[in-house]
Amino acid sequence: MAKKVKKVIHRKLGKHKALGLAYCETGIIHIDERLKGKEHLYVCVHEILHIQNPTWEEEQIIKHSEETSNLLWELGYRRAELTEN
Repeated sequence: MAKKVKKVIHRKLGKHKALGLAYCETGIIHIDERLKGKEHLYVCVHEILHIQNPTWEEEQIIKHSEETSNLLWELGYRRAELTEN
């Protein structure tokens, strides 16, 4: 059975040199808060797949992330920016 994402944390990840991080043991993912648009969608899907499929090779994760995020983007899924900066 696939693990579930328990929490998503948006924060700056520059010092990690990453756009997203997945912690399979805890089900927590971190997404760089500066991401926007399709890149944000791709990174979210990518990190979710890491949690759900911890034994997959990175190439599998990338392939499925690209396919899923491209399809969702074509269907019109977008992240609503609800805060004023």
